[in-house]
Amino acid sequence: MNVLPGETPPATPWPGRTGRLMVFLGFILFAAAGVVGGILFVSLADMPDISDLSRYTPSPATKLYDSAEPAELIAQMSIEQRTFVPLSRLPRALLDATVAIEDERFYSHWGLDLWGIARAMVVNAIHRKVVEGASTITQQLARTLFLTLERTWQRKIKEALLAIQIERQYKKEEILEMYLNQIYFGSGAYGAEQAARAYFGKHVEELTLPECALLAALPKAPNVFNPRAFPDRALSRRNLVLQKMSQNGFISRAEASEAQKSPIALRETEVTNAPYFAAYVRQQIESVYGSQAILRGGLSVYTTLNLHYQSIAQRALEQGLSAAESLLASARHTSTYAGRHLQGALVALDPRNGAILALVGGRSYKENEYNRATQSKRQPGSSFKPFIYTTAFLNGWTAADRIDDSNPQQYTGKDGKPWQPANFERQFFGPTSLRRALAFSRNIVTVKLLNQIGVQTVIAQAKKFAFSGPFRDDLTLALGTSEVGVLEMASAFSVFANGGVRATPFAIKLVKDSQSNVLEQHRPEMTQVISPQTAFLVLSILRDTIDYGTAKVVRRLGFRPPAAGKTGSTNDFTDAWFVGFTPSLVCAVWVGYDDPHSMGKNMTGGLIAAPIWTSFMSEALERATWQDFERPEGVVTVPIDRTTGLLVGKDCRPDTITNELFVEGTQPTRVCDKHTTGRGRDFANEDLEQMEAIQGGEAPVTRSVTGGARVTKEESTGQDGGF
Repeated sequence: MNVLPGETPPATPWPGRTGRLMVFLGFILFAAAGVVGGILFVSLADMPDISDLSRYTPSPATKLYDSAEPAELIAQMSIEQRTFVPLSRLPRALLDATVAIEDERFYSHWGLDLWGIARAMVVNAIHRKVVEGASTITQQLARTLFLTLERTWQRKIKEALLAIQIERQYKKEEILEMYLNQIYFGSGAYGAEQAARAYFGKHVEELTLPECALLAALPKAPNVFNPRAFPDRALSRRNLVLQKMSQNGFISRAEASEAQKSPIALRETEVTNAPYFAAYVRQQIESVYGSQAILRGGLSVYTTLNLHYQSIAQRALEQGLSAAESLLASARHTSTYAGRHLQGALVALDPRNGAILALVGGRSYKENEYNRATQSKRQPGSSFKPFIYTTAFLNGWTAADRIDDSNPQQYTGKDGKPWQPANFERQFFGPTSLRRALAFSRNIVTVKLLNQIGVQTVIAQAKKFAFSGPFRDDLTLALGTSEVGVLEMASAFSVFANGGVRATPFAIKLVKDSQSNVLEQHRPEMTQVISPQTAFLVLSILRDTIDYGTAKVVRRLGFRPPAAGKTGSTNDFTDAWFVGFTPSLVCAVWVGYDDPHSMGKNMTGGLIAAPIWTSFMSEALERATWQDFERPEGVVTVPIDRTTGLLVGKDCRPDTITNELFVEGTQPTRVCDKHTTGRGRDFANEDLEQMEAIQGGEAPVTRSVTGGARVTKEESTGQDGGF
């Protein structure tokens, strides 16, 4: 248009409504493109490299091995329990079930299922919330390996881009192999192999069609469909998988229908061998190397555990506790206390080096991880008495010395309250030798003995046996009122079996890092606690305890190898103990309720703990060559009159003569005069001929040099005298 001079040009008109809308939409599209471009730029900037995806492995697990040659795996410790299996071992039914339920167009898409995305958007719009996803198997693999679970657009974009890259570089079968080795199936199991072992107790290639369908049902929501926690949900989900397999042509309708009829048959989750022992070892490793070294460091820990012994121990304890509960029920005691079952613990170790060979901390680690073998401390009752008698022998007393078992004195405790000890049988037995008092667990004699040697003297000696205390600083110590641990007791008794030497208990022999470099190697720690002579003297009495004393049930149950031990029962029958040993194996057993409570009248260590010990030891040593305890030099056998504890006189009756053991230099020097009219006299040379005749067998004796050959009727009626 021409404009004349002096005229004002007309204004340029703005676009109409349509034009303005187009401009606005263009601006929005431009802005959106910028945002998307920005997100893509940020996303691509820190995209992970997938070139080595096929060689991806999780952080290596720390592995615990037993003491066998070659070593056998006990347990694995890692953030993710995972075992890689190749595609050739993955059953076809598991591959098909996974595709059918997770990504039915897996074999046709290129990483993203656009049709699935569109369908999910419609379904979610209708329900106005996210009720259906559209992630492919490839996207799930990308997310599992490289991304977090955060619900952001940036994460979803990365997931999609990674899926496309994975599909370009790997075949479908390779993607399935990686997926089934990485995905989480619940119950701590990553990968199909661990899942098969966790739910069915078998290897993945052994799974049936219904079992494959159940595993394929879990990755979507492992906790929601957990077959142990929610069996009905799991069954419904599994049957849906079978239906999908039929619809996609992987199996026939008849096969699907037949499989849907089968119940879900789970096996107990594959239990870690020796779970209490494994937890005990883990605590020690963690205290030195830290938790991350355990979970990600790939350590190899070679332990002292004997898996054969461990299996026997677990079975012996469970069977023994069940038998004890049946006994309680038959005696009209309740078999449970406030809904609780009897508990127990067992520790077995090698007294020669301290190696822990078996350790059971309770009936079920799955139900209660509290380790009663290492964490709990309970009153030992009479099983503590050997340490009192040991202290007495170290302070000049002998096994032949006598204390009057009558007229118990009334004592005043630290709390100011009076108390008076009593024997289990509620009887008095008159003058009693220390050998007989310990073998039959006489309380009155033990309290009187402790009163004479001193409480602090015994406490000082107990600390040398590595009891940690605290100790009761009064005469109730004689009755085992100071609490101890099961492992502590096993270790302390090992001193008697090992010639007075305590080998510090240990569970770890060798630790290697992931490159097989040795990080630590155990060296036995040996401490001479008492002399070999004193140790042998005490164990000879503890042999009597088994042969005819409070633990004679051990022989009655058929255990024949040379052995020694001591029963223990606490006040009101709250705790029951038996600790015993052979030259090569020490075992301590405790039985009771976690919440200290009476188990019922006469539920003694001899009745319910000793049978567990016997069951374990009998099977553990079934094929072993019997060993006897080696008698050290400096222990002499001297014939004495057992009614006086003095050397045999010419008028002593044959039925009162016995051989007794003495640490050389502590044997009596006076001759018995009870059966003569004269007074006792010093031991002289003229008595040698009679002593040699007795030792040569010309005069009868009633006990062997280590305590046990022939006993009288009176001697064979012992019970556990401990409170």
